[in-house]
Amino acid sequence: MNPIELYQSFYCIYREKNLTKAGKILGLSQPALSLHLQSLERHRKEVLFLRTSRDLVPTEAAKRLYVKVAGPIEELERLEGQIHPVEKTKRLRIGSAKEWFQEKILPDLTKLEESFHVQYGYPRELLEALSNKEIDLVIANQKLNVPGISFEELYTEFFVFVASEKLSFETSFPFLGKTKPKVEGIREWMESQHWFVYSEDFAIVRRFWKVNFDSRPKLKQYTVLPNLHDIRTALELGRGVSVLPTYLLGKKTSLYTNERECISFQNQLYLAFRAGERLSLETQIQRLLDCV
Repeated sequence: MNPIELYQSFYCIYREKNLTKAGKILGLSQPALSLHLQSLERHRKEVLFLRTSRDLVPTEAAKRLYVKVAGPIEELERLEGQIHPVEKTKRLRIGSAKEWFQEKILPDLTKLEESFHVQYGYPRELLEALSNKEIDLVIANQKLNVPGISFEELYTEFFVFVASEKLSFETSFPFLGKTKPKVEGIREWMESQHWFVYSEDFAIVRRFWKVNFDSRPKLKQYTVLPNLHDIRTALELGRGVSVLPTYLLGKKTSLYTNERECISFQNQLYLAFRAGERLSLETQIQRLLDCV
């Protein structure tokens, strides 16, 4: 049996984690595809998948092999697509964090009067959907190591310290005077405040704490709101502090912001797509770039 054909079958099985689904894509029966897999495992003298009642679980050997073969196979698919172009995707399928998409992309994308499908979520689950071909592009704030997925830089976020307007008028507020407060005093004051955080692990606050105090935050009071829009609203209506991206604040924000005593930090956003499909998605990618 042609080894190249075996590797093509392996590539598809790895992507789908299911013989039936892979067989439909390749136009092969499940028994034929199972035979391909068995032949490849004998050829390489290693087990590539562990069988469960529903799906196939790739072994470490399969993961190493996938990294090696994914690029060449996808390049062949890309070349074949150039020779025999397929019908362009009519609906743009995007995965993204909710807040950034709503603020930076949605206003302009809706003006195009074209159909699109948006899935909100966290990077890991969105990249899994991308690998499974459920979506075409992902805007991710983490560059995770996912086989078969390529990343390119898209946008740089700037996060700054923010506080409720009510809080900024209190006598204990450390930034009221003309004299620059000491770093230790700022840290102690911040640890005593009520924080609105994005997650229990203080993911965003940790970055802020590292660049300003070179330590981990020891927050005494905090509320978890896993949506940056909600954090902004809570600060506007209530009393507390947080760290937010500048694109959520605007020029006329009622919130107190500080970039003089409190060092801001950057966070890189990436555009992720399946390796070898950048050219075929050029039109859709350009739409996004035009919106940023």
